[in-house]
Amino acid sequence: MDLRYIASQYVMGEIMNCTTMQQGTSSTAMLLQTTSGSYVLRQLRDELQALAEYEVYQALAPANISPSIQCTKEGLPYITLGHMIYNVQTYIEKVVPQHSLSLNYVELGEVTARFHQRIMHLDMTRLGQEDRFALPSLWEAVSGEVLDSSSEIIRRLADHVEECSMYQSKHTAVIHGDLGLWNVLFTESDMYIIDVGEVRRGNHHFDLAAILSSTCSSSITVCELEERIVQLERGYRSEGGDVNRDILYEQIHLWVIRGLLAIIREKGIIAPTIPYIERNLAFLGKCQTVMS
Repeated sequence: MDLRYIASQYVMGEIMNCTTMQQGTSSTAMLLQTTSGSYVLRQLRDELQALAEYEVYQALAPANISPSIQCTKEGLPYITLGHMIYNVQTYIEKVVPQHSLSLNYVELGEVTARFHQRIMHLDMTRLGQEDRFALPSLWEAVSGEVLDSSSEIIRRLADHVEECSMYQSKHTAVIHGDLGLWNVLFTESDMYIIDVGEVRRGNHHFDLAAILSSTCSSSITVCELEERIVQLERGYRSEGGDVNRDILYEQIHLWVIRGLLAIIREKGIIAPTIPYIERNLAFLGKCQTVMS
């Protein structure tokens, strides 16, 4: 990594230290500590992702719910090192560790609604990213392994895939596409949405499904789940958003099944897979109970 070259491209002073950060689903990141402050250097898939992230973060800037992209001295929102594309973002200080979080679902709904409102005008025919976890491609990759499994739990995924394939939710919004808890940062006073490398057209309930599913354990009770959904809806609607519970359940179903197929594609059907799938299907059953 040519740190001198990176520093020469930006108004950031000298880079004093560079450390690897936790990897996201669409990029890898390094923390740059410089004489002018701290920044995040992110490796991206391609130039299209770099341009899309820049426009998304520009749209979000007035809402103060995301990092900002630093442009180079020449005004570009990314740099090229070798054959790789990178951008530099502001570093969000004093992030609360996830194990210490006390989540406010009204706030989660409010910020998600603001996110959707700020990016709804963006041109996804030009900026939209590929859905790397599209259900048809996931199923094509793992269907043989699933159908040939000796486990009834595993084979039952085929019925879920068929059901999810029947949903006809309209793609009328611009969505984050991967709004799990891993892509949300919290400080003592604010919430930030990060890693917009999956942004595309979709149904806005998909992002709500992601944030809800990723913040609920399989041991949650039906009453607890109901309260969280009510609070999430309240927050989303308070910012002018609309929530339809039938569509929300469909998108939760889709989110969960996509996740299970992705795990099988990545790791195969190994010993921990069956209990993991059982826990997720149990959570899905609770969602169906609440939203029916």
